[in-house]
Amino acid sequence: MDLNLLARDGVTLAATLFEPRTPNGGAVLINSGTGIPRQFYAAFAAHLASRGFAVLTYDYRGIGGSPALPSATMEEWGGVDQASMIDHLASLAPGTQRAVIGHSFGGQVLGLADNIGDLRAAVLICTQSGHWRHWPPGKRRLRMLALWWLFIPGLTALTGRFPGSWVGTANLPSGIARSWARWGRSPHYVCDAAGRPLRPHNHEVTFPLRWLSFTDDLIAPLSAVEALLPYYPNASIERRHLSPADLGADAVGHFGFFRKSMPRPAWDEIADWLGDQMRQTAPPSKLEETTACPNRTFSPRSRTASAG
Repeated sequence: MDLNLLARDGVTLAATLFEPRTPNGGAVLINSGTGIPRQFYAAFAAHLASRGFAVLTYDYRGIGGSPALPSATMEEWGGVDQASMIDHLASLAPGTQRAVIGHSFGGQVLGLADNIGDLRAAVLICTQSGHWRHWPPGKRRLRMLALWWLFIPGLTALTGRFPGSWVGTANLPSGIARSWARWGRSPHYVCDAAGRPLRPHNHEVTFPLRWLSFTDDLIAPLSAVEALLPYYPNASIERRHLSPADLGADAVGHFGFFRKSMPRPAWDEIADWLGDQMRQTAPPSKLEETTACPNRTFSPRSRTASAG
């Protein structure tokens, strides 16, 4: 069901609600990657709905079906748009245990939402720091350096936007492009206008995180993913760095996990994990209504190595 939902500041954002035929008591918000319209996640969202979750996808301001706002910033994407959708998910799926799935940027900004503590779990896919020094030395690091210091500022100044085809996304409004470049130039990455670290609610991320990265992802190399772990110091983190073969796929990269071609057991594993976490954190009355499941404990920054 396609919706138009008001953000807290009155901006109307395009969204889609995937409703389950047989609800399992869980609801999931999908935070998109930078400049990726919500339709990209439709197959994945529909699969989660088939497993019993209510799922809400949405377009950040300036992307997809949401209004073009040249002055929008990435701070607003995380602090206003994300927070507003957490509120809407609670209203659209009342009485549920709620979680977020963040793809790339969508997992970098959990701590910008003042209501992030209302959630019970999160899955982060290809979520990394974008600071250029976290890329391997050589051509890839030089490309990132040029992206933040030359290409984004230069092309945005010339055209009033950044052509997203350069990085595999939709076109980015000028304000988004400039704030993204500012983040990439700062060693703190997510930062304010003065380049200082921006972590207003990161300490409230106290729920379990399952954090996946992939050996063939050139946009989120292992060193950049690992650099973001300290952003969530109070979370119980399960890290998995996987090869495509671990998921039964020929390739995954930065975008492949959400494509229709992804083997369904990979999606089912995420649904199973989310269901486990929500049952473990549900009120006692809810726990009594669910079937027993093995308890799992996660120590801070625990890592599960790739089998590949």
